[in-house]
Amino acid sequence: MPWPEKFRAAFKKGVHDILQGELRKLNPDEKHQLLADLREHDDCPDGWKNMDSENIPRGMHQAIARLLNPEKARAISARNYKKRTANGKAQAYSAINNAASARTNAKRAKATREANRQAILENKDHHEDTWDEDTLEKEAIDTVKYIVDKCGPDGFVHVFVGAWPGKKLKEAVEAECFGRGRHAVFIDGGRRVHYHHVSDHVKLLIPYTGINCYNADELEKRVQKKLIDMEWPQHRRIFVHAGMGTCKGKRDAKIPFPYYTGVLVCDKSMEQIGIRLTTEKDRASRKRKRSSSSSSSSSL
Repeated sequence: MPWPEKFRAAFKKGVHDILQGELRKLNPDEKHQLLADLREHDDCPDGWKNMDSENIPRGMHQAIARLLNPEKARAISARNYKKRTANGKAQAYSAINNAASARTNAKRAKATREANRQAILENKDHHEDTWDEDTLEKEAIDTVKYIVDKCGPDGFVHVFVGAWPGKKLKEAVEAECFGRGRHAVFIDGGRRVHYHHVSDHVKLLIPYTGINCYNADELEKRVQKKLIDMEWPQHRRIFVHAGMGTCKGKRDAKIPFPYYTGVLVCDKSMEQIGIRLTTEKDRASRKRKRSSSSSSSSSL
């Protein structure tokens, strides 16, 4: 910025030692005196007129650099301008992408709401009894036997629940088998794992499909608890606790709706197929970037 002659004279008077090549900090008295000298001039730059004495040194360093080496100051100014221009373009592109993403998300949300509405309408006159203890226990034992057989000594398992309006059951189970939101499993490098990444290694079983969320949730919880009680180690299961989720979402549990309980099994370890459990470090990293679950048949 151009410096008025009176201001330049007062500035040089206050920092003559620096201009002579001696770089030193001003003492408190010198700070106040310099500020007083600067404010005496009507043509003092606006940014300096109300500056607190404690902030003078930073402004001085910048001003001195411009006075002593104007060519370097112009080069720095040009680079900063170029960066601001590039950032402006990046922000414009980001705004365009965010708007497109918002439109896509809005369409998906609308399609989901319509699918939910249609599923409720189609099932409103249907009824399914909640399983009694004997039925629940039998289904859980059969499912655990399947898991133990398919996983072998080194494999891993996931037991999960979900709903499947508006899409085929197979597609719903594949979409949910590694969880959404707080993702459970990653590929090293921070990428989320999805079914297509490991489809050659895993099998999906659906031990329950129906319209009663209690049956789906209780079967998931019972199977998970049995595995934990068997001391199935954490590195061989994706779920951490028993029965922590529910398939019903925000719907009233009494509303008939298509639900399922799913089981994912693999006879190899996670390490052998190139995936791993999510860590707290992964979750912390994802939080910084933003502020910057889990089935029969072999018919699948």
